Amino acid sequence: MVEALQRAGYTTYQAGDIQQALLVIHQHKPDVVVADMHLPSGDGGEVIREVRKLPGSTTSVVAVSIDLAILNQNITSLFPADAYLSKPFHPRELLKIVEELVGVSL
Repeated sequence: MVEALQRAGYTTYQAGDIQQALLVIHQHKPDVVVADMHLPSGDGGEVIREVRKLPGSTTSVVAVSIDLAILNQNITSLFPADAYLSKPFHPRELLKIVEELVGVSL
């Protein structure tokens, strides 16, 4: 996933847990955050909520989950992402979503 984004010309930052993700988001203010809903240190919902709290943020969020139920159950009110992807997915699916969210095709 990261390699596909980098090959397409996007700058990427990775985080191994929620605390790292929050640090990266505050430091780099990315255009798009891909939030895995199942992280070792908690759920990606915390990451989504934090992105939404950033003042003046235009950061878009893609929520990713292996659990279709999480993506289908009223998730939009719990974790208001801009797009949702169910694992497994092809990197082209993510690239298409990112391109649509940032309004650019690299």
